[in-house]
Amino acid sequence: MSLTHTYPFFVEQSCGGLISSSIMSVPGSSSVYYGGSIAYNSKKTKPLLLNNDALHSTLLQIGEDAKEKGGSEAQNYMESKLKWTAEASVAFCKELQTDYCIAEGGATGPTFRPSDLTTGFAAIAVAGKCKESGKVKVLDQQLVKSDDADREGNMRLFADAAATLAAKVISEKEVKVEEKVKQVEIYLDRCTHLRTDEAALDNMKYQANYILLSNTNVLVSKDDTTQLQLLSHTELLECVKGSSKEELHSKMIFLGRLHNDINRTPIFALDAKEQDIHVKGGTFVNTRTSAPLFSTLHNELALHATAYTTWQSNNKHCTKCGGPINYIHGGTCSKCTSCSSLSWPRQDPSMIALISSRDGNRVLLARSPRHPPRLHTVLAGFVEVGETFESAVARETFEETGITIDVDSVRYVGSQPWPFPQSCMIGFMATADDTLPLTIDEKEIVSAGWFDKSVVKVSAGVKGATMQEKVANEVDGSIELLIPPKGVIARKLIDLWLEKS
Repeated sequence: MSLTHTYPFFVEQSCGGLISSSIMSVPGSSSVYYGGSIAYNSKKTKPLLLNNDALHSTLLQIGEDAKEKGGSEAQNYMESKLKWTAEASVAFCKELQTDYCIAEGGATGPTFRPSDLTTGFAAIAVAGKCKESGKVKVLDQQLVKSDDADREGNMRLFADAAATLAAKVISEKEVKVEEKVKQVEIYLDRCTHLRTDEAALDNMKYQANYILLSNTNVLVSKDDTTQLQLLSHTELLECVKGSSKEELHSKMIFLGRLHNDINRTPIFALDAKEQDIHVKGGTFVNTRTSAPLFSTLHNELALHATAYTTWQSNNKHCTKCGGPINYIHGGTCSKCTSCSSLSWPRQDPSMIALISSRDGNRVLLARSPRHPPRLHTVLAGFVEVGETFESAVARETFEETGITIDVDSVRYVGSQPWPFPQSCMIGFMATADDTLPLTIDEKEIVSAGWFDKSVVKVSAGVKGATMQEKVANEVDGSIELLIPPKGVIARKLIDLWLEKS
């Protein structure tokens, strides 16, 4: 690292001064380096934390909040260190009036305080003065994770990471400030390479979390029906009766592992619709109408699990010879017991399109027979064989409403899996002449119409699972239109139109 009139200060926890020592080894550092502080135990090191009552109280409260928070102790601990380093770096930078302050906090091993933390990690924050406003803020932050609990190796790893991050921030000509503390983003790694590893799959089943389904209903927490109730292996065996452990293991479907979760928790799905289910603290909800209200991760898990269980439920025989099949590769592939042919789940492409007026002030929405009164949405339909997506948008719009869209106005927006039973929705936007008469296909839709932007904006303010008739009926009767909730691509198209309008 090149140090030229930067005046940094370091606050360390798990690295124990190694970061400061590495800086002092750089020639010329004595003229620009203020010093460092090691505050390994926040509770006992108030004098080392600027002897500031407010800062000390804030840092202790962060730790207490993490202990009281539900879920993974390790995950909460990591997030608390992200908050701790953000608060500490800003406070020291302000008090000492340095250009930068780097704060580090984490755990190096070989032992760890959270019971489910097994490898080392460090949260590193760099605070400094924003060149535009002159205010001290967090300029960058990073979570560094190790693959082991080697204390010496982890201290070196984290010290190197701190130096690299500091060099990156200090060398930037334009400092971009992000005020919010970065959270650990957990997402599903499908780990396709593990699907054929039977030994690994068997071992993971005992450490896994399970998504329990009953047909297309998924288990959620009674206290918060927007959160999946993930079960441990022990909990699963306790609540699903009527089958042996071996029988349940044979029906489990491997979905992947949680990336950025400290234990990379394996996730399996199980459809227990034929079993007697005794669930404590959980209830089943319809995946189709409830999943849009889930978090991004839980929405993906619910749809992924539903896609596989539905596929298995609907495919019991070989598509080539009609023979019986077995499921292999963690339940993600079928193999015929007669001709040995393999088969995998398929997705049927379906277009879903928002048609707006040429001036952008009105939108064409329709109501399906399966939707509750007042709920209208954008048009959708299957893409036929040998048909382009753009042609499908034009055809479906004309067939359902009699409206001819403008040639070359179709624009791709995004996609969403929709395993009901096996679709993938491909989203588009297009324009049309809103003065043309509507001709409704009553076999497909109940009603359709052009809605003004002001009406749709009011509808966008309605929260909840509006695709559920009970929820829709509870909405104020003065609101003439309901639209799908956030979390589905139909709403994404509508919101995008509102923003552009």
